[in-house]
Amino acid sequence: MEMPHASTRELDLRTAAPFGISRWTHSEFANYAVELRAGDHVGRGEAAPNRRYGESRGEGMAVLTDLAPEIADLEGPAGVEALCDRLAASEGTAATAWPALRAGLSAAAWDLAGKQAGEPVWRMLGLERPSVRTSYTIAIGAPEQMLAQARAASAFGTLKVKLGFDGDLELAQALARELPQTAFRYDANEGWSRERAAASLVALAELGAELVEQPLPAADADGMAWLKERTSVPLFADEAVLNIDELDAVAELYDGVVVKLSKAGGIAGAFALISACTGRGLRVLLGCMVESSLGIAAGLQLAGLADHVDLDGALLLAEDPFTGIAVDGDLLTASHEPGLGVRPVE
Repeated sequence: MEMPHASTRELDLRTAAPFGISRWTHSEFANYAVELRAGDHVGRGEAAPNRRYGESRGEGMAVLTDLAPEIADLEGPAGVEALCDRLAASEGTAATAWPALRAGLSAAAWDLAGKQAGEPVWRMLGLERPSVRTSYTIAIGAPEQMLAQARAASAFGTLKVKLGFDGDLELAQALARELPQTAFRYDANEGWSRERAAASLVALAELGAELVEQPLPAADADGMAWLKERTSVPLFADEAVLNIDELDAVAELYDGVVVKLSKAGGIAGAFALISACTGRGLRVLLGCMVESSLGIAAGLQLAGLADHVDLDGALLLAEDPFTGIAVDGDLLTASHEPGLGVRPVE
């Protein structure tokens, strides 16, 4: 079997509207693609680096260039996933050991293997073809803009509303009044204090909140223990859990975990984290960064294992450079095609 040649290329993504959370607002996202070439086949994966987790595109692409000779000696996804494990455990790299880089490399390896075998990745993983309903994110902006976004997303049965700004509860209440048939989940992105979170959760419970992601800063374990005793709304860890090594420290503080390939470090890492959450009685929300359909396709392979799905990253884009996922309203269905089932838009 011919060994893979690794390369990278920039993916400059732009959202159709400014995308704001409690910490920032951006319209442009500097992702990159990892490509593994072997013979006539090209495996692709997407890295969505995030400064919150210690990564940037330039740094990640440079690391992959340095790793290319080692990657050329690897065989199959197992060899690449083992390299990803070594990279995660290595010292002297990024603070969180390049999770987005590893996610892109992992996805490219599985995509290549699927194309070589003529099988979709979900089948290679022993899973059923994923067909799941995703929520759609209402990003922070002016209240009238957030209301307009929600109205435009009427095809989605569930909306995820970003909170953590002045007037956020009034906005949540306005959305609930205007869209009474819509289910709502919320994400504060570490944007609340303890007292504000407790009061907010009382109001959100009255609105029938499905769940709330990361109400307090990830490091505030004591605050989370205090908060969890004071609400019936399910609380999900996002920034507080990147990978399986961090799960035990927070398992008693949350009701569920947001699993993202760009945090967990790839398909194998996310699969392991989902299994560990299930074993501990924690619910799983499979999420994403702002990514093209290439990155979303990698996450979609595992979506059937999750309790909740938030794989809307590509749906937020002004232009998606990849195609292949079937989208019907809020229903995402993975391709039968080999590998991840997506291809560049010509």
